[in-house]
Amino acid sequence: MLRRHGAEPLNTHAAHSRQGGFTLLELLLAIFIFAIVTSSVYGAYRSTFLVINTTESQAEYSSMARIALDRITGDLESAYFGNGSLFTAERKEVDTGRADQLTFTSSFHLVFGKNELPAGSAMVRYSTEIDEESGLLKLYRLDMALRPGESVEGIEEKKGFLLCDRLAEVQFNYFDAEGNEVEDWKSHEGEGEEQGKFPVMTRVTLRFAESADSEERIVFSTAVAMARTTQERAQ
Repeated sequence: MLRRHGAEPLNTHAAHSRQGGFTLLELLLAIFIFAIVTSSVYGAYRSTFLVINTTESQAEYSSMARIALDRITGDLESAYFGNGSLFTAERKEVDTGRADQLTFTSSFHLVFGKNELPAGSAMVRYSTEIDEESGLLKLYRLDMALRPGESVEGIEEKKGFLLCDRLAEVQFNYFDAEGNEVEDWKSHEGEGEEQGKFPVMTRVTLRFAESADSEERIVFSTAVAMARTTQERAQ
């Protein structure tokens, strides 16, 4: 009886130990479930921040594009097609796409410094430059006042001020009076057969990219009707 009474507590304790523990299969199953939950939470966390970063980048591109297109639109609307005017556009190609250049006379000169004198007309030039670090394009705007007897030689060597960057493409397309679309243009008022032949509308397209290797483009575009009102004002 003593042995029996002494053995029963030991057996009861062993039974309780088996009931309160975990088997190896149960531990593996718990670890598996924990891994799935952790992976799901991390995926949702990463996706959320990816959406936030993408939204911020698109908002920044949108702001830069709005400023650049507003400035280009204003310049084209003030283009001067009277005596001595010119409108020359050249299509250029780089690794990321189009990097067009445009030069024309404007009836309005923007004054940015205290030492600059206002003038009635100006030479406006839009040009691009490749950023050596990113491989993307920078868009520059040059505004040179045209005063009587003043030469505009050396304009090709000047860049002006930076209008926007992180561009994969800068594209200008031009439409004549018959509705034909071309990618370059050259007109000089008073010079031979090209006299008076200026585009009636210009379409501007800016394509932004995260990197030079990225195939994804964020595109902003506008079209500016210009010739008729400007020529009537010049007359």
